[in-house]
Amino acid sequence: MSRTPQTSPLRERRRAARYEIERSLAPHVEEEWAEGFVIELRLLDVPGDVLGAALTEVESHCAESGEKASEVFGDPVAYARSLDLPVQPAGRWDMVTVLGPVGSQVLGMLVLGWGGGAAVDAWRTGAAGATVGLTVGMLLMVVALGVVLLLFARHSSTVLRHILDRPVVSWLVLTLLTGSLGVCAVLLDSEVLVLSAVPVATAGALALVAGTVWSVVQVRQGALDDPVVSPLPVAGEGAGEAADRGARVASSLITWTVPLLALAPLGAAWLFAGP
Repeated sequence: MSRTPQTSPLRERRRAARYEIERSLAPHVEEEWAEGFVIELRLLDVPGDVLGAALTEVESHCAESGEKASEVFGDPVAYARSLDLPVQPAGRWDMVTVLGPVGSQVLGMLVLGWGGGAAVDAWRTGAAGATVGLTVGMLLMVVALGVVLLLFARHSSTVLRHILDRPVVSWLVLTLLTGSLGVCAVLLDSEVLVLSAVPVATAGALALVAGTVWSVVQVRQGALDDPVVSPLPVAGEGAGEAADRGARVASSLITWTVPLLALAPLGAAWLFAGP
């Protein structure tokens, strides 16, 4: 007697969360096909309302004919590209709006780690006049951060497509690059400038707080929201709310991850500093 495999409740909840938008807008379309279609149009910078209308057309055809989208429209990526839909025009300040908060946060985290670690260590050991040496490696890390942000802003669709297509390779490349910068920061220890640790830590904290507040304001105002919505009010209502909620949750996680990471070097300096 054969037994039909059953999906665990946890796995089903994860699947429901993953395909929430696809199930709301296109319940008669295969979930994986709809997901690939939506992701590709997002990578092409198609606005959410235009994307929702395109997906609704596929849903209407599949619901009426009973056919599978993969059989009628073929590969979702190729079909999405063939539509030649209008894309979101890039504004002059879009790059600043998107990358400004995270750039300020990461820069603040680095500077706070350098200055704050030295200041905490000096305070714990009773030393006076804590200083931090600005080395060639530190400058290289700051320059690399700026270059990475600029390249990502200019080629974001290409980068994201490679990450989605090859997540393991992308993770290895990112780990290698991060590790290389860390090694360079240690080896290139020639001091360019010696500064007081407290002002350096203060500048880093201000940059970190400014980036965090900037990001929180954006999340609360929905400045970066572009939900996938259907031209049919009833069908698109739940999907729009799901997209908006998911985007806000993801943005909130990113917003508070960097400040938490910034506490790590300060905690290490507090725990492992001499008496």
